[in-house]
Amino acid sequence: MEPDIMPETISPDMLFSALMIVALFLIILSVPTIILAVRASSKLLNRYKTLRSVDDLEEGDVSKQALEEWNVVRNPLGYTALLSDEIERLGALRQAMLHSEIAIVVLIFLAIYPGYEMGVLIAVIAIVSAVLFVVLYGRMNLRGYIHEYVDALTEINVNGDEAVSRIYG
Repeated sequence: MEPDIMPETISPDMLFSALMIVALFLIILSVPTIILAVRASSKLLNRYKTLRSVDDLEEGDVSKQALEEWNVVRNPLGYTALLSDEIERLGALRQAMLHSEIAIVVLIFLAIYPGYEMGVLIAVIAIVSAVLFVVLYGRMNLRGYIHEYVDALTEINVNGDEAVSRIYG
């Protein structure tokens, strides 16, 4: 005689728990990447701006590496190339930001679902707030680079650099 094996049905609680796990995995895999990349990128932009504000550097005052970096940053064409590279690097974070945004939507949907305890609801709100902050911080940093890039291109255009006009048409 064969035992009666009835497949177990998926309950709404089981489905929502699975969605919660997926959302948390999306957050765990994407948010640290965004934080680390944007933090390093923000420091780099601040360093570039600081180096551009320095009018004159002597070889004896700073290291050779800092002097070379200052020379690259002071050259409008070199500066736009550095900014373009960093914008491209930050553009690679779009997938991680999309994952975070999907996780935010799923967590908001789950927070609306009745049946979760108040402690879980508070945790979901805190997680959504933190992830939203990270995504906005990343987007603001990218906008800062784009703004700086446009300013550098404007500076090149104002100076009328012929080599640049040959590159950009």
